[in-house]
Amino acid sequence: MTYGRMLAQYRKTDVETAGRLDLVIMCYENAIRFLKQAKGHYESNAFEEKARSLKKVLDIIAELKGALNIEKGQRIAVNLNAIYDYLLKSLLEGDIRRDLNAFESAIRIMAELKEAWETIASTSKEQAALNQKIAA
Repeated sequence: MTYGRMLAQYRKTDVETAGRLDLVIMCYENAIRFLKQAKGHYESNAFEEKARSLKKVLDIIAELKGALNIEKGQRIAVNLNAIYDYLLKSLLEGDIRRDLNAFESAIRIMAELKEAWETIASTSKEQAALNQKIAA
């Protein structure tokens, strides 16, 4: 098995065995990575590669948006929905205007959201471990 295949298999297994919070964090990580790639492709005038990277970012944001449960998540879900709408609009406008500041702004926002989700995941894991100790 080649290194590329092994890496692809590892990533597939990683996604399949991840919990919900871990999947959300992976989405943010990948969105940030693809945003940085898109910005780099813009800077080097590699517009086809930029388009592919940006499409991946837009797809990830659309998936995150589609996964929201407004009824269950209430205000947090409504706020995330508004942030995702803003990111989609700002990235599309930035792409049209060739405004790399839109890419930088989106990277900052996604990084802050990722950090918040990581905190939630960490707190959740600590609480689960505490509950397990109490139950034992």
